[in-house]
Amino acid sequence: MTMTTAKLLNSTVRNQVYVERLKSSEANQFTAFLKRIDLDLRERLTAEDLTDFSRTRLEKLLRSVEKTINGIFDEYYEDLAGHLVDIGQYEAEFEGTNLANSISSELFESVIPSPEQVRSAVFNNPLSVRGADGGKLLEPFIKDWMASDTKMISGRIRQGFFEGQTNFEILRNIRGTKANNYKDGALAIVDRHAKTIVRTAVQHSASTARMQTWIKNGISQYTWLSTLDGRTSTICRSLDQEIYDIGKGPVPPIHLNCRSTTMAKLPSKYNYLDKGATRASKEGPVDAKLGYYEWLKLQDGDFQDDVLGPTRGQLFRSGGLTVERFKQLQLDKNFKPLTLDEMRKKEAAAFEKINK
Repeated sequence: MTMTTAKLLNSTVRNQVYVERLKSSEANQFTAFLKRIDLDLRERLTAEDLTDFSRTRLEKLLRSVEKTINGIFDEYYEDLAGHLVDIGQYEAEFEGTNLANSISSELFESVIPSPEQVRSAVFNNPLSVRGADGGKLLEPFIKDWMASDTKMISGRIRQGFFEGQTNFEILRNIRGTKANNYKDGALAIVDRHAKTIVRTAVQHSASTARMQTWIKNGISQYTWLSTLDGRTSTICRSLDQEIYDIGKGPVPPIHLNCRSTTMAKLPSKYNYLDKGATRASKEGPVDAKLGYYEWLKLQDGDFQDDVLGPTRGQLFRSGGLTVERFKQLQLDKNFKPLTLDEMRKKEAAAFEKINK
């Protein structure tokens, strides 16, 4: 790719660090709501002995449980939705300042989208997440999780009743055990799901809002930037440094808990700003032109195997493939990671080399 401006790249990467911290902060806001669900369930499941319940009475109890949990979730959604709009507006304003500071020209004055435009983009642009959640708008993406986890909790109660468990046993299955720090119960699953959903929603809001600023300022393309470390997913490793027209390419998050970001690709008249650009990696700043697999080529074999797996690692080092060809073999046209068998069909000679 063409080298991007040092200021723009460095400030974009620093902003993504801020976004990652913000994700953790927002995810932790769910704790108070989870405690309310926990308290309600404890009160209900210690008040009466479920073994004395008829099936009709049990279903009435479960409907009441679901209503209460849904009410708590609705409150949480309203709180979260407001925060996501605020995050989007901040990111839109940040990107305007980011462009202005990077270009530093009297001929350029950044334009910021209105709050209404940011809100519309955040909630009306589908997430790029692949899999079962692919193509969902933000509200159903969040609320479908809430509905599913509500049913999971009531299902645990129903299952316990039909298996003859005591109230204590049912409650323990829902809350988890003290010995495992309550991480082995249904509520721990709800908490993990919440953190994943919130982190993904924050990334969507930030990415979508920044893109609105680009559109307002006549920028038509963007560059995908993945994190240069060992935790980066196959799909993000393969998208690193790819350039897309706005409205015609994927936008982070492309999977749950995605940490990738994007950067405006400035028109060629700003190429004079390119000198000295670097990007962050796990070892510190590296040349901005270095893509993920080019960076990985500089790492030792053990690290490459940790990231890629032993067979792909060997193929990467000894299969006679260029970095670009190896990258092309990682995803299909729908950004789905290829299996080793699918890769072998495309590059049989490379596999023969490593099997000799």
